[in-house]
Amino acid sequence: MKTWPLRWQITLWAAVFTGLAVTIFGLVVAYNLYGEQVEVIDGELAATARVLFERGAGADLRLEGSEWFKPGPHRQVPLYGYAVAPTAERQWTHVYPAQLAPALPPWPLARRRFTSAIDGIRVRSGVFQSGSVTLVLATSLEPAEESVEDLAQAYLIALPLVVLFVAAGSAWIARRALRPIVRLTQTAESITASRLGERVPAPRTNDEIGAHVRVLNGMLDRLQRSFEQANRFTADAAHELRTPLTIMRGQIEDALRSGQVGAEPERLLSALLEETAGLQKIADNLLLLARFDTGKGELQCAPLDLTALLEDAREDAELLAARTALKVTAELAPAARVDGDRLMLRRLVLNLIDNAVKFNRPGGEVRLRLVRGERDVNLTIGNTGAGIPAERRASLFARFYRADPSRERDSGGSGLGLSLCREIATAHGGTIELARAEADWTEFSVRLPRGGADPK
Repeated sequence: MKTWPLRWQITLWAAVFTGLAVTIFGLVVAYNLYGEQVEVIDGELAATARVLFERGAGADLRLEGSEWFKPGPHRQVPLYGYAVAPTAERQWTHVYPAQLAPALPPWPLARRRFTSAIDGIRVRSGVFQSGSVTLVLATSLEPAEESVEDLAQAYLIALPLVVLFVAAGSAWIARRALRPIVRLTQTAESITASRLGERVPAPRTNDEIGAHVRVLNGMLDRLQRSFEQANRFTADAAHELRTPLTIMRGQIEDALRSGQVGAEPERLLSALLEETAGLQKIADNLLLLARFDTGKGELQCAPLDLTALLEDAREDAELLAARTALKVTAELAPAARVDGDRLMLRRLVLNLIDNAVKFNRPGGEVRLRLVRGERDVNLTIGNTGAGIPAERRASLFARFYRADPSRERDSGGSGLGLSLCREIATAHGGTIELARAEADWTEFSVRLPRGGADPK
């Protein structure tokens, strides 16, 4: 599942939590405001009852049409209704309006403040006693509810604006905060085996990013030392092996040319000569790969005609293919020019041809094809054979990897040929890949940038 970039995740979560925080804050404020408004209404009811009792209100109190049912300068809301009763009789002698009667509390009066719904209107009532008179005053809660509604509307208008502002601010902060990580990622991504000497620029601040950069640079230092040590060992070992192998090969060839050995020793010496030649090839490949790894595999590039190079390579392919009656065909675009090292490109082509001949069926085919494009040339070398299993294709260009270990060993392969081909193609600014891997056809494709000048 595809995930959002970290910057947008931070922005989204900041907006979500801000929206929740503002919503919760608004609910708390609305609840407190409503409670305060109810307390104000309760105070006004108590003040009204106190005034009425001071004026001598008794069980015969009648307030219909009085000023108490009208808005006044000192009253937040007018009365909705009232009820009066002699306390000793515990019976309401007068209730106005009649709709208030069902909402009145039963005797004995346990509640002094209560809220009820009358004809769809929420009414706040208070019970007051003075001497032998019990008085209930009721007023509408509409002013308190309107205050809460006004506050809710204001929050509904402000909430999207606040969320958008926080989202924009969070995106800006996240972009600034992640900028060092983006630079670190870009720099680390550019560090390859041939550029292990590069380091991630350390920030001036001594924060978590700086600590991470220092740890990463320390890891790169250790990797560089280990990589250079391994390359030096590989190069030194390959270099030291070349001289004794050359002497051994020369002595074996001299012994075979002398004619002074019998048939059985001659077969043994011939086998030794073949193994020595294979070891020499491995040592040469290892030395060349080590030079490429350390950036010392310098190319002697010059304009050359790749078509002519492939014509020569086809003749070599025909000689190799003659032993198993293979058919060699070539479709070569004329005058396909590239800028490259002739010896290295010849080595690349001969490695691919050698594989195409080795891993072929008797009477099969080896096909060379060269196509000239607008910006590059495409060389494909294919052969008939058993093909390459799907699970082995991803590791074809790994060093010492054999797609078929038993056949590779019988043919004298070391598993370095395709690795060397990739290094040569990469050094020329090109690519190599397995283009086709069918049951009866295997094909490798090499793309190299076109050269502009005529070959020398």
